[in-house]
Amino acid sequence: MLTFNLKKEWFEKIKSGGKTHEYREFKYYWFVRIKNYFKFTDEDLFDMRSGDIFYERYESIAFRCGYKGEILKAKVLSIKVIDGANTDLKTNGHVFDIEFELKRSEAENGR
Repeated sequence: MLTFNLKKEWFEKIKSGGKTHEYREFKYYWFVRIKNYFKFTDEDLFDMRSGDIFYERYESIAFRCGYKGEILKAKVLSIKVIDGANTDLKTNGHVFDIEFELKRSEAENGR
């Protein structure tokens, strides 16, 4: 399972339902992990940078509060590559935009 380690602030926003997109920089580290987990090709990921292309994947991912903390599981709804300026990362350049939905039991426990 692909796991995202988060600071408490972001973990709590996801848990409460206030955050439904996770952003990661379009860098080698995340490129390889996302490519391998979702079985994308290099071409798929580079094509995603054109802006309009996205892939729907219904795979499970996990969010962990810190490295040893609580875990939430979610279902990926879509993955896009977008400009990072208007995201949580506030970065110039491309970022992965991973839209997700908490699994029902996780969402119920978070409210």
